[in-house]
Amino acid sequence: MISAAFVLTCLLVIVAPGPSLAVLLTQSLRSGRAAGLATVAGNTTGLIVWATASAFGLTVLIRTSEIAFVVLKVAGAVYLCWLGVQSLRRSRREPAKLAEAEEGAQRGLLASLRAGFMTNVTNPKAAVLYLALLPQFLPPDGNPLVDTFVLAAVQMALSASYYTLVVLAIGLARRLLSRPVVRRWMDRVSGLVLVGLGIRMVTLSRAAL
Repeated sequence: MISAAFVLTCLLVIVAPGPSLAVLLTQSLRSGRAAGLATVAGNTTGLIVWATASAFGLTVLIRTSEIAFVVLKVAGAVYLCWLGVQSLRRSRREPAKLAEAEEGAQRGLLASLRAGFMTNVTNPKAAVLYLALLPQFLPPDGNPLVDTFVLAAVQMALSASYYTLVVLAIGLARRLLSRPVVRRWMDRVSGLVLVGLGIRMVTLSRAAL
């Protein structure tokens, strides 16, 4: 049985700002609702990867192997910084070129899916979430493998639901933020945030997990 404590803990982790939320906001504001939902799907797919790794004990490597931890966090940091630089570059485009780029971005749902997936699967904290959180709520007399997947499915459903609500809310606000000057400033802010998160990730220590 899924406990209320587990659900509450998951919600607190999900609503805490982090790289996944930052990328989701960027994709939704820049490319619209469909891109935001594709990002949610990518993020959830990343969670499936970590859930599977957790069920088979592979996420322990992130906690015990310095090499695995460093490789993962550097890859995540580089990817976040790359997304941030892309946003900063977009903020310097002329309105006509910006509109043309946005039309192309609206057709690039695969890119948004990839952004959500890569941000999640290269985040060491996502790995440790499944390593540290799920085992605490496993029933002592159950099947660890099955119970891990059940808990992970609940966590993923909560995550996808929350992020979908965020995307829908952004869809309403996006109509008010469609002016080119506003879009440029949003790209600048989101770019700086993503680069900042990348720098923060690369300086992350295992003690902070």
